[in-house]
Amino acid sequence: MPQESLITDGVKAAIGVEVVGPPELIEMKAIKDFAKAINWPDPPNLLHVDEKYAEKTRFGGIIAPWSFYTSLGRDVPRQRLPLPPARVGMNGGNDYEHFLPIRPGDVITTRSKIVDITEREGRAGKLIFTVSERTFTNQRDEVVGIARGTGISQY
Repeated sequence: MPQESLITDGVKAAIGVEVVGPPELIEMKAIKDFAKAINWPDPPNLLHVDEKYAEKTRFGGIIAPWSFYTSLGRDVPRQRLPLPPARVGMNGGNDYEHFLPIRPGDVITTRSKIVDITEREGRAGKLIFTVSERTFTNQRDEVVGIARGTGISQY
C-alpha cells in the first residue's frame, strides 16, 4: 500500500512565494576581506584589493570577486514548510550564475523563493528535494547574480 505524500497543498503553496531581505550596502573593506579570505594562503587578485591597479583595468576600479554575492542575503527570512521534522538534512548541491560585477557603494537586495519541491522514495525512507533560488540585484535593479540550491530532507 503506497504511503501518503508529504507534499501537501500547503507545501505546494510555498512554491514561487518570494521573500525579500534588507538592502545591503557593499563596503570596500568587505570586498577586500572576502578577496583575501577566498585566496588564502595565496595573495588575492589585485583587481579586488589594489585601488591603483584596479583603476587601470577595464572595470575602472575595485570590484568584488565573482562569488562575493554568495556571502550576502543572510538576513532574508527563511520560508518554513509545513513538513514534519526530517531525520536528516543534506545539501544536494549549488549552482551560481554571475552577471555583473559588484562594486563598493552598491546596494544589493536579495530575493529568495522556492522554485520546486519533489518527493522520492529512497532506501531509508522518503526524500524531499527542495530547490530554492536567490536573486541578487543592485540599486539599479540589475541582476548581479543568481544562486540556486537543493536541500534534501530524509524522513
